[in-house]
Amino acid sequence: MKYHVVVHIVTRKHLHEAMQQFPGTANEIKAWVDIVKGVRWHNFLEVRGAFKDANNVEGYVIFSIRQNRYRLVTVIHYARTTNQMRTQGHVYTRSFLTHKEYDNPANWDRRFGTK
Repeated sequence: MKYHVVVHIVTRKHLHEAMQQFPGTANEIKAWVDIVKGVRWHNFLEVRGAFKDANNVEGYVIFSIRQNRYRLVTVIHYARTTNQMRTQGHVYTRSFLTHKEYDNPANWDRRFGTK
């Protein structure tokens, strides 16, 4: 289902940096952004519906890019709907890592703050 209000991706700057550093990933990152900004996820199972290779690891949601060559590490604050309010959700990018860098969880937040 497509929503009129987009999910906030915080921060897209990190995605642009990844596309510059790894030009071969640009199209896949852009496609990821297009999908994410058009959904309103309420839980991880809904994420898996869109991205079959996404993983939920210790509060992070990890997306595989370029057939597992790279990993996009995120934290997702899922959308909530109650009688009083509706939130759209946020996806916080934490790091974009090579497969080898990803093997060390200390790298997951190394550039973009802490969880």
